[in-house]
Amino acid sequence: MTITETAAYLSARNDLILCSHESPDADGLGAEFALATALASIGKRVRVINADRHSDSYAFMDPTGIIGWLSNTTIDDAEIQRSTVILVDTGDVMYSGKAADRLIAKAAEVLIIDHHEVKEVSVAKTCSMPAFSSTCEIVYRILNELGCKLSADIAAALFAGIVYDTGSFAYSKTTVGTFETALDLVKSGANPSKIHGALYESSAISTLLLRKDVMSSLELYENDRIAIQTLTRNMLRETGCLYEEADGFINIPLQAGVVEVSIFFKENEEGTLRCSLRAKGTVNVAQIAQSFGGGGHKSAAGFKSPYPLETIKNKVLELVMAELAKSNS
Repeated sequence: MTITETAAYLSARNDLILCSHESPDADGLGAEFALATALASIGKRVRVINADRHSDSYAFMDPTGIIGWLSNTTIDDAEIQRSTVILVDTGDVMYSGKAADRLIAKAAEVLIIDHHEVKEVSVAKTCSMPAFSSTCEIVYRILNELGCKLSADIAAALFAGIVYDTGSFAYSKTTVGTFETALDLVKSGANPSKIHGALYESSAISTLLLRKDVMSSLELYENDRIAIQTLTRNMLRETGCLYEEADGFINIPLQAGVVEVSIFFKENEEGTLRCSLRAKGTVNVAQIAQSFGGGGHKSAAGFKSPYPLETIKNKVLELVMAELAKSNS
């Protein structure tokens, strides 16, 4: 679906439930808040319910407290069955976690809005636009098509999502259109300085302690071109930090000039293991994630591990090393 078709689709529906992927990040949350607030302003009945609680560091993106999660929200099947679920910032329904069975499987209709490569999905309509920097950039255009007013709160949420998903406008998918969008959002009330501070300079001491533990796990391979970090649930217990607070740790090794690929294995409080991958451009990490049932885009991807830590570490490392070897040949 195009931007125009997606706007028309939303305009024709009244009961909407928004959700994002597990452990929602700034792009997903910004898209949810902006869509929900704007659609409610034109008379739609909208709820936002994610599978997981979001990090406290993103609380500034939801000043009206409309973003909920399954464990703190009451919703009955009748409401779900008459609603359209809008899944943002992931093209894989299963990456919505418990929301897949609780919401998406029971909804009247499903719409995916995402900037990653969307897998073939038979249960949903898709607005898939991989050329865009972020889901928030897509949502900005959808709201303009709908004629919705961009309040300062909406502008701030969208700007924060774009900043997060572009690495502060540094990643390869940042375009002239991204900067034009950011300019309009600033004109509409987004404050870049405050948003930067909220995103990157407001973490708790427990997060700092967890970062220290994760950094102590750092392993380097292939003449320091590959960095691997590991987060265990024991680290979470010992520091008192929430799993969601480790969201940006994967980017730390990429600060070293020689590191080309950063791999982050992270275990949540329940013991579920996930792998996140980031690359500077040499390796297409989306292809690696897809081989384990995950997804993403060329420079940022991830998946839920079907194997124990040491097994999956060896498998991923082998694939990344093979891709680096190809780039040298």
